[in-house]
Amino acid sequence: MIQGKKQQIGWINCAKFFAILAVLVDHVKGILYEDETIQYIFFYSVTVFIFLAGMTAYYSLQNRKAEETGGKWVLRRLGRILVPYLAAVAVYQFARTGFQLNLGAYVLWALNFNLEGQFYYVLIYLQLIAIAPVLYLFVMNCRRGKASFLFRIVFLVLAWMASSFLMRHSFALETYGGGKYLLGGTYFFVFAAGMLAADLHIYFREKRTAGIASVGAGLLLAASMAFLLHDRFAWDESMFGWLLRVNPPGITLMLYSLAIILFLFAGCSFLLLWNKKGINRILQFIQYIGRYTLYIFLYHTLILDMLLPELTFLDSLPGAVKTFSYMAVMILLPIAGKELYDFLKRRMRDKAGKEERALKENLE
Repeated sequence: MIQGKKQQIGWINCAKFFAILAVLVDHVKGILYEDETIQYIFFYSVTVFIFLAGMTAYYSLQNRKAEETGGKWVLRRLGRILVPYLAAVAVYQFARTGFQLNLGAYVLWALNFNLEGQFYYVLIYLQLIAIAPVLYLFVMNCRRGKASFLFRIVFLVLAWMASSFLMRHSFALETYGGGKYLLGGTYFFVFAAGMLAADLHIYFREKRTAGIASVGAGLLLAASMAFLLHDRFAWDESMFGWLLRVNPPGITLMLYSLAIILFLFAGCSFLLLWNKKGINRILQFIQYIGRYTLYIFLYHTLILDMLLPELTFLDSLPGAVKTFSYMAVMILLPIAGKELYDFLKRRMRDKAGKEERALKENLE
């Protein structure tokens, strides 16, 4: 079980790394490349993030303290993203408006989740976390012995029906993509599927099994990618019009994203079980970045639009080096900022604690 938990944490953080990498690749189109094929390959980013959010919500609910109610859990989880989001809105507003502070504008931007394109994700995430305890109860009640498979299928069908209803009969805010719909439209289905997948508690015990699964998942990924690049969402458009393509995702992108997830799950599990020193260090670095994807997601466009254009010397570098430099700056700078913030907060808390203890000793 310890090995299973290690795999669980390890592959999810690795998957987050590849999801945020896909976000960055998508957003540098027109700056570092023009080929739409590259963009199509990396369209999986947000769908994978939402699926993983469903999984981590399930694990968090399962492992919460007995005295923590669903409502308290929701408040705790919402705070973990609301505080960084509100800070990011302040930073973006200050930078985008000529370094001016405007409380009224700040409140409007924060409430509408549209100061930057990627902020729609926060709106969707907040809604999904709010209903996660209810979904968790449904998922747990799908455990019916031999009938579990049937109940889980019914759960997915109902989740898809709910998503379809939300796509056609709901509106949230005038923001980007799935953020326009309550619960993100079809992102609700992806989130529910992630919770259901987590409830299966699948992990590999043997390296050989994980290796075989990796090969199978790789073949599935290759097939789904080939279909995606050939079809270019034509089937989705014929079935759903322009409602369902990329954001919120249609069936083609969901299946492609699922293939990505299966490949990352099997591949990362295999590498973890292989337990080679050099590979472990690479995986640890990838997992480290994966833990900070929220901050990379929030701040990368600010870096891309305002900082990187000022680094004109990058334009003289070879294409591959320039691309690597862009990616490195967009990834490492938000991480450095978060690490610095955490360091300063710890120092201030330690200092305050020492002063409080000294004051108590003097009073005694």
